[in-house]
Amino acid sequence: MSLLDIRDLEVSYAGHAGKSVRAVAGVDLSVERGQVVALVGESGCGKSSLGKAAVGLIAPSGGSVTFQGEPLVPLGRAARPVKQRKLQMVFQDPYSSLNPRRTIGDQIAEGTRVALAAGEAAMSPGECLERVGLPTDAVSRFPHQFSGGQRQRIAIARALAARPECIVADEPISALDASAQAAIANLLLEIVRELDMGLLFISHDLAIVRKIADVTAVMYLGKIAETGPSRDLWAEPLHPYSKALIGAIPRPDGRGRLPADLPGDVPDPSAPPSGCRFHPRCPAAIPICRTDEPRRQELLPGRSAACHVAAAQFAGASTN
Repeated sequence: MSLLDIRDLEVSYAGHAGKSVRAVAGVDLSVERGQVVALVGESGCGKSSLGKAAVGLIAPSGGSVTFQGEPLVPLGRAARPVKQRKLQMVFQDPYSSLNPRRTIGDQIAEGTRVALAAGEAAMSPGECLERVGLPTDAVSRFPHQFSGGQRQRIAIARALAARPECIVADEPISALDASAQAAIANLLLEIVRELDMGLLFISHDLAIVRKIADVTAVMYLGKIAETGPSRDLWAEPLHPYSKALIGAIPRPDGRGRLPADLPGDVPDPSAPPSGCRFHPRCPAAIPICRTDEPRRQELLPGRSAACHVAAAQFAGASTN
């Protein structure tokens, strides 16, 4: 049983002129204990909508989310079951996710008050701060007195105060400079390994993802294009979109080569293309890509992709 299990998830919003925007269009994804799962893709592909639905910040329009084997209760006026408070989130902008009028210590302590079960041992705010590499005397200070990287460490400390089993981190490094990005990513990886928890790491920074994720899921226009162990996906991407994303990453190898440009933009999610959603931008598209939507299927052990071209290639290889 997966720690966090997402099945056929759909998230829709009301768009202009009565159109419905299907930001997440039927996604399957799971996170195991002790595992880092990365969700990557361009801006506008639905990553953040999936992350919010995964923790219950928004109610899904279809499908299901289960946490520790039980259906996740979307947040409302009533308090969430104590067991489900072990699913926490770290947001993209650490400053907006912290209350500027309250001390750091008060905000971390609130996590222990509302999230811990009766009799469960609580960490002090100072202990939480030490765990993320900040001094204990920071408890009396306010968010504006810290740098962006430090504020994100505080946000992680606040999540840790609940003694979580799983964290969903939505673009937690995108607002930081390069050195802070690496430090926060390494901190999250260290916490996952030490506490044997799960982490869904949402990001568009594939260079960081490559270093910390056990499994990578590539998302495009509301659907998962490819999933697999990160090392294998990087070495041999199966989906043309995965290949394009990896090819667009700058490589400081001294050869002076420019990264490959991914042509076009993500289409309007309120009017997605017919057939394969990537086909208008895909250099390998064949006629069936324009008419039939591919289903995601396992092409190699532990690896799946939703691509007519890749499926045909592996089918041909298996008959030779």
